[in-house]
Amino acid sequence: MITLLYVHGFNSSELSFKSQQLKARMQHLGLEKYFLCPRLPWQPAKAIQLLENIIEEHHEKGHKVALVGSSLGGFYSTYLSIKYDLHAVLVNPAVEAPVLLRHYLGQQINPYTNETYELAEVHMEELERLVCSDYDPQKVWLMVQEQDEVLNYKAALERFVDVQRVTCETGGDHSFIGFERFIDDILRFVGFRNEF
Repeated sequence: MITLLYVHGFNSSELSFKSQQLKARMQHLGLEKYFLCPRLPWQPAKAIQLLENIIEEHHEKGHKVALVGSSLGGFYSTYLSIKYDLHAVLVNPAVEAPVLLRHYLGQQINPYTNETYELAEVHMEELERLVCSDYDPQKVWLMVQEQDEVLNYKAALERFVDVQRVTCETGGDHSFIGFERFIDDILRFVGFRNEF
């Protein structure tokens, strides 16, 4: 069986709306035990270490892992997909995270957790170490909406120009409006083919 690992975005948490939609659908299908969405540390290096530990623990048990990553979680999921050869669904991914997050240097507060912290240049360097270019175009599904108010959707289309599956919708926003329409297809894409 496959474990679906949802990787939330910047200043988000395990309670993100899309993660809760995925969790609810998997509960309905009797697959809840195969869903994971950990609360990530705000430091990129610590977040990646946590995610790598989860993936490696599952692999040691002979279990497969697939990824759904949103925004910064999409950036992390790209790196993890390449490193561990995993299927990944990238939802409005922050493909230029090391540049984009420089706009947020300084004090931050996570609206989900109320945690306050200081985002510094060292954390941009941690993000830069995660930039990689090789990926399996058969294992990536890119999902973007053109009215994303946070990220330039064209950067993601250029970054993943040869992926076999792309959903690019007019309208929408950074949250990816109507994400629930794709959940069953996402589950099939990552390997849950016999559960419907």
